[in-house]
Amino acid sequence: GIHTGNYGVDLGTNFASLLRDIVKIRGLKRLRISSIEMTELTPDVLQVLKESSIIVDHLHIPLQAGSNHVLGLMNRKYNIEQFQEKMNEIRTIRPMISLTTDVIVGFPGETEEDFEETIRTIRTIGFSKLHVFPYSVRKGTVAASLSEQIDPEVKKRRAHVLLSLSKELELTYKKQFLNQELVVLVERTKEGYSYGHTSNYLEVKLLGNYPSNTFVKGTCVEIDFPYCVIKEEKEELVLSA
Repeated sequence: GIHTGNYGVDLGTNFASLLRDIVKIRGLKRLRISSIEMTELTPDVLQVLKESSIIVDHLHIPLQAGSNHVLGLMNRKYNIEQFQEKMNEIRTIRPMISLTTDVIVGFPGETEEDFEETIRTIRTIGFSKLHVFPYSVRKGTVAASLSEQIDPEVKKRRAHVLLSLSKELELTYKKQFLNQELVVLVERTKEGYSYGHTSNYLEVKLLGNYPSNTFVKGTCVEIDFPYCVIKEEKEELVLSA
């Protein structure tokens, strides 16, 4: 859903109440929120994040632009200062949480100064990964009628810059977990290796064919981008409820 956090506005309930019900499901080991707007991370939602270890150490929160000028052009309902404050609040609850985001480059009216500000904002917040999208015209939208459309080559260049930055941020985040114990939920096997994700959305591979839907605990011994490589120490079968 595009507005996951708005669940319940037509039902007399809210997203925090839904989360509280879901984490009570017997046998549930992990719950990941696919994407949620900064404005939908209410105090009640953050309280559930604080209370429940079922909710994983990862949130995907769209930023879209790191410039207040561009956010205004996009008619987003927050500014950079508010966004940064919310990220800091989340990290007081989950210090090592993985925060990933969406960024649009080349929105009509985005200057080179705006783009440089976006880069600075992204670095300041310290996301662990970026999903980068060049702006594309959609007929009938307000943005499509704006006069300052960005040249396709400029959008392409800006996208490449942010993709490179994303890889840098990913490596920086992953390196924090070298020599640390990780728990991976195995999802698939291929050519003698097993692959899956940790709670904080690290992609992991380990030697051996482990059954899917099992937790394997081990130490991160190296980064083989995009994977954290772990040495298995313990396997635990995850039984269905």
